Amino acid sequence: MNPTIACVGPAGRPARALAGRVAERVAPERAEAFSLPGYLAAAEPPSRVVLCPRGASVAGDLEFLAQAAARLLWPAPTARFQQAIGGLRNTDGPSRPAGRRAGAARTPRGLLAALLLEGEVGLARARAALAASGPREWIVERPGRVRLSRIELERLARAGIRWSALEPVALVAVSATPALARARDRWRRLLPPATRLWVRDP
Repeated sequence: MNPTIACVGPAGRPARALAGRVAERVAPERAEAFSLPGYLAAAEPPSRVVLCPRGASVAGDLEFLAQAAARLLWPAPTARFQQAIGGLRNTDGPSRPAGRRAGAARTPRGLLAALLLEGEVGLARARAALAASGPREWIVERPGRVRLSRIELERLARAGIRWSALEPVALVAVSATPALARARDRWRRLLPPATRLWVRDP
């Protein structure tokens, strides 16, 4: 049986150590450990994730949650765009359930155009799309298909680019230490409002 939940941490070894605890909570489903870069690079990663900060320090955990939110939790396109894309691709819409996702309300109302970027999006392709001065709403298949560094993504954000994904990542929960749980007011706005919190032993 293929794993259905991804335990995503800042590095592979801490994520593997925490995947067992996650597996206990999601049984009989399975959990597989990924680093954040490893999840993004995977060909077919599970669409549902539990974010597993390492727990060494609150500051480090906050940085990881910010990075994960910015890189993984892209909203689905508006229903109108999904219908239009489904017609182009001969599908009814996204192939995976949207689940809980961050930023679903960020797409401006009345948006008339978007750019669909199928396949991988590297630096050359992103620069070409930006130079074409087309729509600033860019739709990709899933966040992992975008092969850009954090600096490059920040530059595109300053240029007004907004990302959405046909296969958005669904956030199941955050596995946090008691210290990070107590600091929830410092990171709750990064994630969807209904995100579950699983407090683990330090």
